[in-house]
Amino acid sequence: MKKFLSILLVVCMLACMMLTAFGETVKLAYSSGSVKLRTGAGTKYSANGVVKNGDTITVLSKGKNWTKIRTADSREGYIKNLYIDGIGSHYASGTTYTAHRTGKVVTKYSSSTVNMRAGAAHSEVAIGKLKSGAKVTVLGKNGSWYLVANSSGTQGFVHSKYISVGGSSSGSSSTTAKVANCNAVHMRSGKSSTSGIVATLAKNTKVTVLSKSGSWWKVKYGSKTGYIYKKYLK
Repeated sequence: MKKFLSILLVVCMLACMMLTAFGETVKLAYSSGSVKLRTGAGTKYSANGVVKNGDTITVLSKGKNWTKIRTADSREGYIKNLYIDGIGSHYASGTTYTAHRTGKVVTKYSSSTVNMRAGAAHSEVAIGKLKSGAKVTVLGKNGSWYLVANSSGTQGFVHSKYISVGGSSSGSSSTTAKVANCNAVHMRSGKSSTSGIVATLAKNTKVTVLSKSGSWWKVKYGSKTGYIYKKYLK
């Protein structure tokens, strides 16, 4: 009887673990984004590295606003529910994406800082601070707020009154081009035919050219950014 109860207990524990831990994907507003993996359920806790958009994670326990996760490399920590696909409402809903542009934080006093928030509202939690004069990459706009990425790639929203927007972050004005010379072309994550495929584009698909450097052009299609060999564009 004791042996039976012991086996039953083990089965119940395994079942609970299967019910509690399940796989999900990190879902950020932009493909190159990352967020800090916190050691506790709040921004006051230290970071155990970062998780990036598209990372596969294991959900260990879900809280009201923060979820405990385990990364593919066995790090454990907390990220906000809104950064997990299928758990929170996507924090960038309503954001209009644009070609990457450079921006600079502008405040009344040079010693001031501004909050970078998890959503396009003053009521959203602050996920970091930016110093006056800090350079950011402007990814899109949501009402009076810019979606930006700081120097480490972390994304958040800053009110437009604190951001001075410049030109294309690629260093040249963006232009449009069409896929040519074949029926389908791979847009890749790097400047190589062995780099990962970001998207496959049909002939005559329009893309935004962000930079023309060497044989591979950096382009943007929808919300995706990647590289296409120049002979396939016109």
